[in-house]
Amino acid sequence: MRTLDPATFCRQSDTTCHSVDDDMMTCERHDGRNWSLLLIFGSMTLAVLAVLFWLASAVFSLVSAAEPIAFSIYCMDHIDECPTKGPRFVRYSAPLMQLVSKVQTQVNDAIIPTRETADVWSADVSRGDCDDYVMTKRRRLIRAGVPATAMRVVVSRRSGEGHVVLVLKTDRGEIVLDNLRRTAYLR
Repeated sequence: MRTLDPATFCRQSDTTCHSVDDDMMTCERHDGRNWSLLLIFGSMTLAVLAVLFWLASAVFSLVSAAEPIAFSIYCMDHIDECPTKGPRFVRYSAPLMQLVSKVQTQVNDAIIPTRETADVWSADVSRGDCDDYVMTKRRRLIRAGVPATAMRVVVSRRSGEGHVVLVLKTDRGEIVLDNLRRTAYLR
């Protein structure tokens, strides 16, 4: 049986050996790469990618949760209808549901559905698309005493197109006012 002398092995290969004690020797192979730097760089790269992924998901959730830009433009013109402070929900009651149902029916009957060439959000119009229904219902509910801060304008997709509904947050769920439905409903 042949034994390999570590010193001989180190000279024959691209390896550096260090004697730890009389019986033990550690050897490091040298192949032109600094493995510790590669490991550190790889770990840092993974950490940076994880942070970027987290930031992207945070931005995406903010964008998807944000009010539509056209609603923000509407609020700049009608600042009195868009307060930032106030209750975030209202107490559900039979009179509240009656009021919401009345506004839903009246506005749905009053506005003639029309496809707009320019996306201008308006209230109290005789013709318009879903956003005009939403803004008219929202204005009427505000005038009836429902806090604007308890209402949200929600964008969804219907048949591949954008669609807007009004949502009133209550302590028992959300009341949805949609011009494509005859009645408002609690979800």
